[in-house]
Amino acid sequence: MNFLKSWKSYFSILLFHPIEAKIWVISDSNQNYSLPSIKIDQPIYIDDISLISKTVEEDFGIAINILHYDSLEINLQQKEIKGIYVLEANDIPKKTHHGFWCDPKNIETITFSNSEQKSIIETYLIELKTGNIPKLRPPWARVGWYEEASNWSYLELSQLGYEKIAPIECIKSWSISCVLKITTNAGIFYLKQASTLPLFCDEPVVTKELANLFPNHIPKVVSINRQHHWLLLQDFGKPIGDKVSVKIKQNIYSLLAQIQIKSLEYQDRLLDIGCLDRRLNILQSQINPLIKEAATLSELSSVEISQLQNLAPYLKNLCLQLASYNIPETLVHGDLHLGNVAINEENYLFFDWTDSCITHPFFDLFSLLFTGNQKFWLKLFKNFKKQYYFPRLRDAYLNQWLEYESRERLLEAWNIAKPLCALHHAVTYQYIIATLEPRTKQEFSRALPNFLKEVITSASQLKNETNF
Repeated sequence: MNFLKSWKSYFSILLFHPIEAKIWVISDSNQNYSLPSIKIDQPIYIDDISLISKTVEEDFGIAINILHYDSLEINLQQKEIKGIYVLEANDIPKKTHHGFWCDPKNIETITFSNSEQKSIIETYLIELKTGNIPKLRPPWARVGWYEEASNWSYLELSQLGYEKIAPIECIKSWSISCVLKITTNAGIFYLKQASTLPLFCDEPVVTKELANLFPNHIPKVVSINRQHHWLLLQDFGKPIGDKVSVKIKQNIYSLLAQIQIKSLEYQDRLLDIGCLDRRLNILQSQINPLIKEAATLSELSSVEISQLQNLAPYLKNLCLQLASYNIPETLVHGDLHLGNVAINEENYLFFDWTDSCITHPFFDLFSLLFTGNQKFWLKLFKNFKKQYYFPRLRDAYLNQWLEYESRERLLEAWNIAKPLCALHHAVTYQYIIATLEPRTKQEFSRALPNFLKEVITSASQLKNETNF
């Protein structure tokens, strides 16, 4: 708590008029204008905007929807976060703060204390007036989305006899997804929309099908809207998170393997409805495009780039080696960590299937495959727990596959899968970053280079230790 209190978050607020092409500005005693601002005495994470909404609504006496951030800077040394958030107003501010609605005509007649802010305001005024929005901006970051999504959610729930008892709340919003919380007389529901990026599945359709196939372990789907890519879910409890017992983690990984094995019966159906085909032969074909793209390699050193490119033939051979084992390619969640697992009525539920695909099942275990290389692991568990804790989790998962291969061969495949798992996720982030607005690429600035470095480290180590 003391650590959080030492942080400060400062945000300028770019507020759109509820009807007209205008933006709210305020003046100081010298009649110099600027965007209104708020201060929050704690760090605000990129996807967590509820506290910003609450602060703005209290300070200005206005109901708003946060669309997106225009800029966001994190200063680790000074423990400060600064940025500009873009909001749409649902009504006129009750607390004026010496402000007025600025439009394209009068912006040139007033003096701004910050010329950069003036330029930003001009850009958004043009967007509001012309309706020309950057193509890569997601739907939930555009004016009118909240109202449309909320109205659809209310209609779907009302048809079931449910009534809202509190205003809809946005609990998560960033470049690749948005989640709304709807509180009704029958409990809580969530509306989610995720991006339709090239390597994202048709999440509403896939989740609905998975909920039918595995009703005890997938959240209940209330309704979907294929046109808008909306997914309406019944409350399924809070994420488990990583601070749970070894036994619970063993149960989760065992269950994951059982679901993957069971999914073999439905593989063609899942592929037909929008679960992506990312099997090993496809991964093999993605290696050259990955390691030859300058933007992908921009965060690597020249030595690392050379190492990665020299490893290309070896990585392709590893795809063939892994495919030679009798371990079938199955449904994979794609982003499996314990923040995407909940418990409801004593059942474990897997949610957030945006990255789901058909590929090698071991690729879902990146949180286990790469834990051994992380510094915090060595600090927390020392040598004994490193040798005892990690194998228990791995073996709980691998034991489910003994009908396909011996324990010895499963461990061989596990080791071969490690660099290929990193490669799989590197390809995912290559595609994500390439299709984001420039302002949001920072959200994944470390993910891609980290996975590429893991490819180099894991593949080089495997090459030195084996004959593969």
